[in-house]
Amino acid sequence: MTNTLSPPSSAPTDSPALLARLRQLPLYRAALAGVPDSADWAEVPFLTRDRLTEAFQAGELAHPDAVRVHLTPHPGGHWLPEYATRADIEAHGRAGAAAFALAGIRPQDHAQIAFGYHRFAGGWIMQDGLEALGAKTIPFGPGESEAQLQTMRLLNVRVLVSAPSFAQKLGEAGARPELLISSGEPLTSIAGRREKVEAALGCTALDCFASSEAGLMALETPAKNGLRVLSDWVYLEVIDPETGAVLPDGERGELVVTHLTREAMPLLRFRTGDLTRIEHRPDGVFLPGGVFGNVGGMLKVKGVKLFPREVAFWLVGHGLDHTQHTLRIWSQNGADRVGIHVRGTGDLAALTTDFQKRFAMKLDELHLDDHHEGKGVLDERG
Repeated sequence: MTNTLSPPSSAPTDSPALLARLRQLPLYRAALAGVPDSADWAEVPFLTRDRLTEAFQAGELAHPDAVRVHLTPHPGGHWLPEYATRADIEAHGRAGAAAFALAGIRPQDHAQIAFGYHRFAGGWIMQDGLEALGAKTIPFGPGESEAQLQTMRLLNVRVLVSAPSFAQKLGEAGARPELLISSGEPLTSIAGRREKVEAALGCTALDCFASSEAGLMALETPAKNGLRVLSDWVYLEVIDPETGAVLPDGERGELVVTHLTREAMPLLRFRTGDLTRIEHRPDGVFLPGGVFGNVGGMLKVKGVKLFPREVAFWLVGHGLDHTQHTLRIWSQNGADRVGIHVRGTGDLAALTTDFQKRFAMKLDELHLDDHHEGKGVLDERG
């Protein structure tokens, strides 16, 4: 059954009040000086990681009511603080609790979190919502497979919150939760990966998207029909990474996030660099394929935007060694040509057909062998 999609909203609900509040913060005072509260949303400037670095160096990020500070890496090897007030923690928790409830987590469940609590936001992103829901949350942290497994058995842990690779490792060691909330690594964006993780654990695995800067943003439900956006916490857009124009539903582009209620360090049209698609449906806003790459190194090939990181994800999904591949682009008779040489084996015809379906362009060359040493991207068009 095809969903009837409503057009994307042009701005968050009550954006004039949002802009009026944010312009009072040092982080946005200059950027919004010439932007009236009633401005079209497209006129609101983007926030970048470089701008956050500048703001920190200028002393513009600290909030007097902050009760928690996490650190996160930013360009140039810097560490930046992320401030949160008590109200921020509670609002994030309420939004997360609602999303976790839709995912099938119950207040009586034991939920074990295998993300770090040291320095990064990490496990705290999940902790807020699970505690607000009333789940019996175990902040275990990463690693220690044997201890993780022992605890899960001892406490009859129903929900595991983990990166998919570590969850699969626990499953192969005998872990049997009923539900996995997967984040930190690609799950649904790599073909076949969910199925492998679920087979190892014997459970349902749901994809979750979060970041240290923004917190929890989207989470699947058991329907497995896309990651449902926490629309009472964040407003998400997908833009053309070249022009900054907002893209219509279904088109691949860069994810942009705005906090709706956050007091300390709220993000306003923050460019995440993550590659995704968005859909506005009658029952909410969704990221139908999760996050499947990064816009870094974007190439224009045959008139189509090609993202090397997305190509790497595609290779992984077909069981090929993405760490040893060469994506080559060249010109022939004035036209672009694209080829891939990768370590591994497979059906050349099926792979070529699938590449064209996935990337909307013909693959001119495809070579598979067991000894290829990858060179990354080779753009030989001069």
